[in-house]
Amino acid sequence: MIPESDAPRQETDPGRVRERYEWSNIWWDCADDPDLPRVLLIGDSISVGYGGTVIERLSGRAHVDRLSHSRSIIDRVLMVETRMMLEDNVYAAIHFNSGLHGWHLPTEAYADGLAAYVALLREAAPGAILWWASSTPVTRADNPAALDAEKNAVVVARNAAATATMETAGVPTHDLYQLVVGQPDWKTGDGYHFNEAGSRAMGEAVAAILTGSLVTSA
Repeated sequence: MIPESDAPRQETDPGRVRERYEWSNIWWDCADDPDLPRVLLIGDSISVGYGGTVIERLSGRAHVDRLSHSRSIIDRVLMVETRMMLEDNVYAAIHFNSGLHGWHLPTEAYADGLAAYVALLREAAPGAILWWASSTPVTRADNPAALDAEKNAVVVARNAAATATMETAGVPTHDLYQLVVGQPDWKTGDGYHFNEAGSRAMGEAVAAILTGSLVTSA
């Protein structure tokens, strides 16, 4: 994640505002094997951290594809990449998050973008069980036991707006925020990311959610 102060603001269209560095990582797991169901993880670098544990835990049950990115929820590139993945495969479940990028968006615009994104998922993957994951807390870089007052306030506001949006849309929330908040031993020193123990804890929780979804969709 890139702090808000590092994100340029040349564009007037909020859907085209870019951070200093942008990236996408698209991964199709065992792309040549149609015999197992597929699940999809969508998220930022936090999902990259826990993705390996999800793959490990679902081995033999499902293939785990991933769309990891640095995009805001209304970024048109994210929409194109998402549609591409959903039109190329049939997914039993999709576990998705977006909240630690796109700092230029006010909370209302963020919530509106989430609603539009859910509509895209349902249009392009009508049979998939959807799970929204709340964004994880931002702590102070110099003290992982303390929340960053400014940035974490944005995360809390976005999570509240997202939960309301998902309730309206009928999408359950997987509360990763509560899972990891108050766990300074799980954080790295940059305020955003998690060490191996924290990433594994999240991966175990995500794998459990998706395992239940596979049973439901069978």
